[in-house]
Amino acid sequence: MYLQYLPWLTLVLAFVFFITSYLWIKKLAKKNNALEILLKSVMANNELFKQQFVELHSGSIGMGKKIQQLESKIIKTQENQQNIVAQAPENRLYTRAAKMVELGASIDELMAECELPRAEAELLINLHKK
Repeated sequence: MYLQYLPWLTLVLAFVFFITSYLWIKKLAKKNNALEILLKSVMANNELFKQQFVELHSGSIGMGKKIQQLESKIIKTQENQQNIVAQAPENRLYTRAAKMVELGASIDELMAECELPRAEAELLINLHKK
């Protein structure tokens, strides 16, 4: 009795299956397109980040070299400054007087040996006592 409807039922089921499959495939195709667009965007951003990284890396190398140059200039300047200070005759006199004070020299000894006025000799002794 129901066998007479079997071909129609099979046809309807096949039609429903094909429509459902078609809609499902269409939905997957849209998702696939969206994912392809997203992938292209990510790849473009990746390239941009690579370029920025290379620029930052080369910039940091340049900065490192510049810092090394500045450090060497500072060291050279400090050495020159020390040489200038050591070469000044009045500084040698005060350096000698300071060493004498450290060894316990008196005001009169400082005045005689270093040819300092009394006020400067007293000042040196007071400074080194602290």
